[in-house]
Amino acid sequence: MTNTVTAVKIDVNGQATIVELQADGQGVGKAFREALDCRNFDVVRLAPGLDMWIDDEGLFTDNPEVNRVATRIARSYGLRWQPYVGTVVFASSDQEGETGSLSEDQVAALVNTADFGGLLVLDASRDAANGTGVVA
Repeated sequence: MTNTVTAVKIDVNGQATIVELQADGQGVGKAFREALDCRNFDVVRLAPGLDMWIDDEGLFTDNPEVNRVATRIARSYGLRWQPYVGTVVFASSDQEGETGSLSEDQVAALVNTADFGGLLVLDASRDAANGTGVVA
C-alpha cells in the first residue's frame, strides 16, 4: 500500500471532498477515524474496487443524520436494507482487500453523483468502463 490513499468523503449535506488519507505503519485506520470523526469504523463493499467506510456507531448517536447521497449510492449497488448515517468515505481496494486510492474516473463519478444529490448515481466501481456508467 502507498503512503497516501486518495478517497472521496461525502458528508450528510451531500458535499463531496477529495481527501488524501495518510497511512502510518499500521495502515490507514487512523486516517479513516479522523475523516469519519469516529472511534470505530466499518467497511461496506459496494462493488469490486469500491468500498464505503462508515462510522460503525453512527446509528447509536443521540441524533443520527441520514446521509442521503451515501444511502442512494449503496442502494444503487443493491444494498437496500438500511440507511447510512453520518459522513462516509469511499476508497478502492484490491483483490486481497487492501485499501487503495480511487482512480480519477472513480473520483469523478462519486463527486458528480454527490453534485446530483445522489438522484443520478454514476458507476464508480473498478469495472465501470465495461458498462453504461449509470447504476440503477
